Amino acid sequence: MTTRTVFRALMPALAGLLLTACGGVLESQKPARQTYLLQPPDPVAGTLAEGVTLNLAVSAVPGLDTDRILALGPDARLNPVANVRWADHLPEVMTSVIRRTLADSGQFERVNTDTLAHPGDWQLDIELQAFYGMQSGDGSISRVRLLMDAIVSCGERRERLRMNEEAPAGGSNVARLVAAHQQALDRALRSLPARLATACSG
Repeated sequence: MTTRTVFRALMPALAGLLLTACGGVLESQKPARQTYLLQPPDPVAGTLAEGVTLNLAVSAVPGLDTDRILALGPDARLNPVANVRWADHLPEVMTSVIRRTLADSGQFERVNTDTLAHPGDWQLDIELQAFYGMQSGDGSISRVRLLMDAIVSCGERRERLRMNEEAPAGGSNVARLVAAHQQALDRALRSLPARLATACSG
């Protein structure tokens, strides 16, 4: 068998290996190695709504129900950041963080994570619509965007609240990217207890 014949026989296999290598650079298929935790902001004391139980339900739009840390590219593509993840899928993470934020405010007798409120309870339904880095054409991430749409029901009242925050991410450094997620979340949640009280007053 000549050298040319051997080369022709190996070409398909070599092409496959090259494509596989390129795909690994673009998006790692390996399990994420670093796990990051989001925390509630420092407690902001509220005025106790005496005897009130708040029920919390958190959902996410398609694409965000994941434990991967994401970046949104200029072509509207959601790109997972390689080898890093949250401690759980985002709806579960956000449910924990928001519940603890509201409970630590001292504004409610109890904060539950039921889907439906009992008579006399308040119900807070939150949809996570954006929580990712904003990626430019060169792959750098300039900022993190957080958008949550909420409906609070209390007695006969029903009010809509929107939380729309951004924080600078400082390039593509993972630690700075996670810190920017935390900063945007802190900004949104610090005012939430007071906003709920205002929406349900009167």
